[in-house]
Amino acid sequence: MKRRTFILAAAATAVVATVPIVYFSRRNRKSYHPLVMPEILGQFCVEAEIRLIGDSYRSRVKGENDKDKLTQLLLTDNTGKKIDSSDKSAVAELLNKKTLEEFRAYKTIVEKGWIITITEARQCALFSLTT
Repeated sequence: MKRRTFILAAAATAVVATVPIVYFSRRNRKSYHPLVMPEILGQFCVEAEIRLIGDSYRSRVKGENDKDKLTQLLLTDNTGKKIDSSDKSAVAELLNKKTLEEFRAYKTIVEKGWIITITEARQCALFSLTT
């Protein structure tokens, strides 16, 4: 079996196996604006871990240590179009799209042992600044 096929099969299996866990764990979690909480990473990490990831990213990327800068980067799509932060469903859709595109393009980083996309790192950084 090719390595790529194996990795994709393993990832698909992991997703299918975690659906029941995510469903039952979501019932007791706080609800955050999608701008500050990465959807998938938020399923696996507690708030303190998200904050640590965000702090680590902000200390490493000095130019993204500001709420306004992070918000602007997160709310702007690949074409330069900015969406309104008050439309939570549009924000969630944009961030999920950006995250998926970054994973497909292997635009990932390692923060605190987690392999995450730049978008997820920025969400964690914004979370660490807002809470």
